[in-house]
Amino acid sequence: MNILYTNFHRGSGGGHDTYITSLVARSPHNVFVACPPTSSLYRTLEQQRFSNLFPLSFPGKLKELPAVIRNVRALSRLIDGYEIDIVHTNGSPDNRLALYARMLCTRKFRTVLTKHNSFPVSGRVSRWRFLRANDAVILVSHSVTQTLGFPVSAPGVHVIRNGVDTRWWQPPDETDAPVSDRLRLVSIAGTAPYKGWHYLLRALALLPPAVRARFSVTIAGHTPPDERLRRLCGGLPVEVTFTGFLSDPRPLLAKSDIGFVLSDAVETISFACREMMAAGLPVIVSDFGGLPENVTAGTDGWIVPAGDERALAALLTCISRMHARDIAEMKRSARRKAVEEFDISQMVGATNQVYASLT
Repeated sequence: MNILYTNFHRGSGGGHDTYITSLVARSPHNVFVACPPTSSLYRTLEQQRFSNLFPLSFPGKLKELPAVIRNVRALSRLIDGYEIDIVHTNGSPDNRLALYARMLCTRKFRTVLTKHNSFPVSGRVSRWRFLRANDAVILVSHSVTQTLGFPVSAPGVHVIRNGVDTRWWQPPDETDAPVSDRLRLVSIAGTAPYKGWHYLLRALALLPPAVRARFSVTIAGHTPPDERLRRLCGGLPVEVTFTGFLSDPRPLLAKSDIGFVLSDAVETISFACREMMAAGLPVIVSDFGGLPENVTAGTDGWIVPAGDERALAALLTCISRMHARDIAEMKRSARRKAVEEFDISQMVGATNQVYASLT
């Protein structure tokens, strides 16, 4: 089959980018990608010398009507010219344009929509498009089914949880793992406010100095602006290292003990959480969205109420008293969970089954 993946993000697409590049790299089909030329996805695929890459934007506002018409025509030409069988969309803007393209295309094609966020689907038109206009819908976590605003029982709706490459994300050999008298907390989920990293910093500030000294904190991502730090944390209440952008965070994870993703909005399943667990780190997660689906509390991670820094402080106090061998066992459990449940092959296989069901 000829599969066209679309992504509407004009800049960084975060997990959308990871999702699409993972499917593209492992697809048994002829694959194409259309996305804005300003996007990080476009730059990534261009650097990888991916040949079937097309610059295309997906405007959706009424004031952008001329651009909508222009890009629908361009998308229609792409679909007809390359005999696309399935357009796999990843958000409302690109999904709408793909459905509009049906009115112009001479070629009959199927549409798949992956829902990556936890926003409700509101309004009759949106619900019709979601459940009736598309040939299949993929939800990236079970939690998404609870946030739609209506029950989902249609045969074309599939829950396929995001997967990670467990051969790429690996823990260090235990004999090579560095020894430290501090517990090294790390996040590779970025520094967007909704990722909840500030709750960890505020929780650490609540701890007695002797307990707080048991931890170090490193966050992969750019240092937030001072204004945001003041708004979220009142400044920086504890010492933390922001690494800036890391193209390969594995060396950082190899020197860490415990991961954290404490989102309070948007999050569905979190590639970052699953990547850290594959790298052999137990992860502290909030109870928001699909994050708890990743963790067996007390075995390969911990679950805390979203935004509750006092509960988080109490948990950190308990963790500070844990024996090194217990932390090591949780690391092994996290890696085992990732290999058994999160491996990318499961996501790719299930997605290809969806495609096969549409032929």
